[in-house]
Amino acid sequence: MPIISPGNLGDNIPPHGKKSTVLKRYVTLENDRSSWRNHWMEISDYILPRRGRFLFTTADDRGKKRNNKIIDSTGTQAVRTLAAGMMSGMTSPARPWFRFATPDEELMDHHEVKTWLADVERIIRSILQRSNFYNSAFTIYSELGAFGTAPLYRQKSFSNVIRFRPLTAGEYVIAENDQGEVDTLGRSFTMTVSQVVEKFVINSEKGIDDWTGVSRATRNLWNSKNYDALVPIIHMMEPRRKSERDHKLFSNQHMPFKSVYMEQGSDNDEVLFEGGFKTFPAYIPRWDVLSGDVYGRSPGMDHLGDIKQLQQQQKRKAQAIDKMVNPPMTAPTSLRGKPSSVLPGGTTYVDPLQGGQGFTPAYQVTPRLGEMQQDIAEVQERIQRGFYADLFAMMINSDRRNITATEVIERQEEKLVLLGPVLQRLNTELLDPLLDDVFQFALDAELLPEPPAALDGAELRVEYISLLAQAQQAVAASALERTMGFAGNLVGVFPEIVDNFDADMAVRQYSEILGNSPDLLKDSNQVAAVRQQRAEQQQAAQAAEQAGAAAQGAKVLSETDTQNPNALTDLLGRGATA
Repeated sequence: MPIISPGNLGDNIPPHGKKSTVLKRYVTLENDRSSWRNHWMEISDYILPRRGRFLFTTADDRGKKRNNKIIDSTGTQAVRTLAAGMMSGMTSPARPWFRFATPDEELMDHHEVKTWLADVERIIRSILQRSNFYNSAFTIYSELGAFGTAPLYRQKSFSNVIRFRPLTAGEYVIAENDQGEVDTLGRSFTMTVSQVVEKFVINSEKGIDDWTGVSRATRNLWNSKNYDALVPIIHMMEPRRKSERDHKLFSNQHMPFKSVYMEQGSDNDEVLFEGGFKTFPAYIPRWDVLSGDVYGRSPGMDHLGDIKQLQQQQKRKAQAIDKMVNPPMTAPTSLRGKPSSVLPGGTTYVDPLQGGQGFTPAYQVTPRLGEMQQDIAEVQERIQRGFYADLFAMMINSDRRNITATEVIERQEEKLVLLGPVLQRLNTELLDPLLDDVFQFALDAELLPEPPAALDGAELRVEYISLLAQAQQAVAASALERTMGFAGNLVGVFPEIVDNFDADMAVRQYSEILGNSPDLLKDSNQVAAVRQQRAEQQQAAQAAEQAGAAAQGAKVLSETDTQNPNALTDLLGRGATA
């Protein structure tokens, strides 16, 4: 569970250390990031102009117009469609997209276990709804589609359990450990003088002001009541080395991960604050990453050339139309300085000399707009395919009450196969650790019910039941359907073929693949009891039927005339004698 420690033995004054070592690593990581910077800036210019922190660092710059290079917004719209589709298909706030289970299937048959897991799922979903997770998720998916890397910083919240802060390209640096997992995040941002003093200086519990780590310039701004001036801050989160911590202590300086705030460019070597986390306090999903690279690649990188080509084509088409409608003109020198007009209904007086022309177009422009529009449409379609816009547009525009995972895979099976590695990476780098943290936070806040005794010592696992997760699994469901359908066609000719199938197992596997709630199907013990009860009822009905038939036969026999000659007396050998 990640939480900033208040310090040892109730001492809430955070320890201050030297910032030179931490700052040196931040600068190194920033230099390593520099090779990505130009690429990100182009992506920001042509796809998401309001994203990215590169040159606009002051308050006066933040609202400046930044979409000067975008003429055709197909790339921007494609990223938004991708983000909305990922949101709807992976982490929809309107439908369950995860559930908890145990690896032991027998435990899942216990009613109290299923009830407890269902309650936990409801509480976790409620926590995510109350937090800003879903707003942050859309930003994360947009960053992934455009820049390929999308850090999500999380903090514990006393009112909402957990809060999130998505970061954009250019304001962070990251690093991996030897396992290829991102375990370091540094971010550069600005705070007002008032925010710096309130967060790092004023200690209301101790009744003192601790100005350690604050620069002389910031103090002067505070003393002169210039509270809204911006102060550059660096925040580094990284693992503590073994030599830096004692595993038996739980104070700030001995947590597995350190969290250091420092004022950039200050005139001292002290940090503003040093905190600690038990687990890495950020999730760093990447769209695709190569071995040796830290930052991810994205559809925006792959199709930046197409997007730039589209802008050039639209510009040339607009110029051709403009020249066709408003062509450059020629006129005799005698008109120099005299009134002339090219407006509709306007008049320009010309005296052609020796049969020469008067006020006429310099040349005729007749652009072949059909071919130009066809080529532009091909580029637009290529961009939309690259961002999976057709797949996600189908999911967004379809009636969610009718669309199913089977329909998704039938229409877009090829694209779902291409998305498979991306979805798996998002599960590993984003959703798995996020749900672990939310569960732990809820447990620490005593928001979860007491678990049943059957779960004592048991492990829990997360299963994803979102639309895209189910669509990935629907391949197995389709194979099961084909197998059972093939067998059903043969039953009429070979009835004994049904002996090969366990119908109960087939139904359970099919329901699990489609992501249905475990409560939908009865457990095996309940099914056995129902079947036993049905068999007993059938046996009782058969016995009653047989007893009724015997009673009816006895009644008929008791009413039969055995005195006068008839067929029965003949059968009994008691017929009339001569």
